[in-house]
Amino acid sequence: MIHVGIVDDDALVRRTLTDLLTNESIDDIQVDWAARDGQEALDILRSDRPDADVQVLLLDVQMPRLDGIALAKVLQRERPEIATLVLTTFVADSVVDRALAAGVRGFIAKEDPVETLAATIRHVAAGNMVLSPTSSAIVTGMPTRESAAPPPPKPSPQNTQSTAQALPPGVTLSPRELEVLALMAEAKTNRQIARTLGISDATVKTHVSTLIAKLGVQDRVGAVVYALRAGLI
Repeated sequence: MIHVGIVDDDALVRRTLTDLLTNESIDDIQVDWAARDGQEALDILRSDRPDADVQVLLLDVQMPRLDGIALAKVLQRERPEIATLVLTTFVADSVVDRALAAGVRGFIAKEDPVETLAATIRHVAAGNMVLSPTSSAIVTGMPTRESAAPPPPKPSPQNTQSTAQALPPGVTLSPRELEVLALMAEAKTNRQIARTLGISDATVKTHVSTLIAKLGVQDRVGAVVYALRAGLI
């Protein structure tokens, strides 16, 4: 069972998320508590309540007293075993950067369906970094699939000149690395990427580590955000 806490200053959001996750079809996730802001959540986590300990926290960004990013930063120091997942509607670039620096494991849009929400919680609880398809559009300022006009062509692995212009100086990505990066953007795990590409889990892990180093980011979510902003995928 994955134990979850919800931190949002909107009572309707707290109730809706709790109701969605308290679904008969979801038998491996349990919402233990909901807090109105980061300070209340921190007080619960520091208390001796029997249900205080959770594995995943769903965090709103803007809240009174202690916001979601500030809470994530405290937990990175005090409770690094708790996976933090940011709930998004609109997020400025500076907030995304702060969230990644605070150790946030991923982003999910508040309008994502419950199936995506549950899958994302499972991914971060397992130690993965996740950027849901809808939240990727939000954090990069791109239109969502429902409202978007046909997007301009993206650089392909063969278009090395366009790709090179979007990369740090002196950095190049192989066609295989671009394939791995595109699958990372679909929130696929290393095992799923390996099966899709017909390569080993260890090879995927090596590609992911190489991509993180080449792009100069801290983790796989940072790599995906960089790639989406730069139009690499």
